[in-house]
Amino acid sequence: MNDHAETDPADQYRQLFERSADANLILDGDKFVDCNEATVRMLRYESKEALLQTHPSELSPEFQADGRSSFEKANEIIAVALQEGSQRFEWLHMRADGDVFPVEVLLTAVPGPNGMLLHTVWREITKRKQLEAELRQAQKMEAIGRLTGGIAHDFNNLLVAIIGHTELMEMSLDEGSDLADHVRQIRRAGDRAASLVSQLLAFSRKQVLEPKVLNLNEVLVGLEEMFGRLLGENIHTTSRLSTEPLFVLADPGQLEQMIVNLATNARDAMPGGGVLTFATEAVLLDGKSGSRTPTLAFGRYALLTVSDTGAGMDDDTLNNIFEPFFTTKERGKGTGLGLSTVYGIVKQNGGEVSVATEKDVGTVFSVYWPLTEAAAASAEDDRSGESAPGGGTETILVVEDDPAVAGLIETVLVGAGYVVHRADDGESALDLIARRELKFDLLLTDVVMPGMGGPELVTRLRVDRPDLRVLFASGYASSALSHFGSLKSSVNLIQKPFRARDLLARVRKMLDG
Repeated sequence: MNDHAETDPADQYRQLFERSADANLILDGDKFVDCNEATVRMLRYESKEALLQTHPSELSPEFQADGRSSFEKANEIIAVALQEGSQRFEWLHMRADGDVFPVEVLLTAVPGPNGMLLHTVWREITKRKQLEAELRQAQKMEAIGRLTGGIAHDFNNLLVAIIGHTELMEMSLDEGSDLADHVRQIRRAGDRAASLVSQLLAFSRKQVLEPKVLNLNEVLVGLEEMFGRLLGENIHTTSRLSTEPLFVLADPGQLEQMIVNLATNARDAMPGGGVLTFATEAVLLDGKSGSRTPTLAFGRYALLTVSDTGAGMDDDTLNNIFEPFFTTKERGKGTGLGLSTVYGIVKQNGGEVSVATEKDVGTVFSVYWPLTEAAAASAEDDRSGESAPGGGTETILVVEDDPAVAGLIETVLVGAGYVVHRADDGESALDLIARRELKFDLLLTDVVMPGMGGPELVTRLRVDRPDLRVLFASGYASSALSHFGSLKSSVNLIQKPFRARDLLARVRKMLDG
């Protein structure tokens, strides 16, 4: 006798209906006639009987995501399903407790004993919608980053000429001159513009970095005195720092800028005073840490949380909080670059920043920064070894496509006694060297230029001159430097905009080295 007795097809379909992980419902006109247990769980009803007694309209909010009336849109979709046989679409449903959530619906018209029935399958897509929103936000931020990075690069070239020439004018004017104060004001405005551009570069992740191993806890302790002056007397700061050292690889200036910007933002959120709390700990992200850090690779991170007791943020502010120039402050009271700078710095260093906020309770910024196994180097002022500005008689080849920048560099170097030759790009430089059989002691070249850029030029020249001294100059560190790896001792770079004094010091140091 066959051990496998024939199974009633109706029973098979019944089991498929009941055991489905998706919600299954049957509608006859405007009444529910059946559903499975997955539907009861999804909608959070006490029982199947209670759910079946509800009217279908009770399971939808008044309006859908596109602003249309749920009642009108449902009737339209049902009409199409009855005509075409089935319809697949997204819908907002409402649970018994009032929670509104998105589902993907497959609506199929099937013959019934008294006319057409509607079989619906619901699949909750809350997580998918969250991931789609995160992807759209990431794409938007990336697009804004590319735009701001390009703008910042062009502005830095302009600022090299503005700041450099005003510096030369200052040196040529007597201190008591009527023009001296005007020139100083121009230079200060240039310095402020350079600071804004630096923040744009931080957001777009195009800054030149000189990372070091730092203990995050020590950086925070070192900033405590500054917080006292920065935050004011009506804001009380507390710290809960990890007992173990948290070694991170970071540019010291960037890391401090990120922390100060978060502290400043918290201060502005508490105009009447409050409590600002810094906390650090080591965390292991192993895929079980929830969806707050979906973009981070598995591994060990330093977690810095900055909490305030301010008014919190509404949804519109929260959704735009990291965008450059977005600010809730009064006109003239802020640039809107503070938190966008935080975002750029953290992302550039392989980390993640998230925000949790509650109206009238406060806001918590959580920064995840990759931990490193190396120990922090002893704290010393690297600038102490820099050469004082000086001149010389060596020959320098300057390769720069911006005429104003090239002219400023030539003026400064020639004024210090150097012999300068200029080329507009890599190809022109190679042609100049070949035609004149040019011998030079130092190559000072821009990174990004039309045609052949600086790194390719250096690669070509070092075939015959492996010991060639090279100083790169750039408004930002783009992928043009990627084949050199991270900024190493063999790749020297001066960040635009630079001062004449800084340029002379770097050139002299390169030649003496």
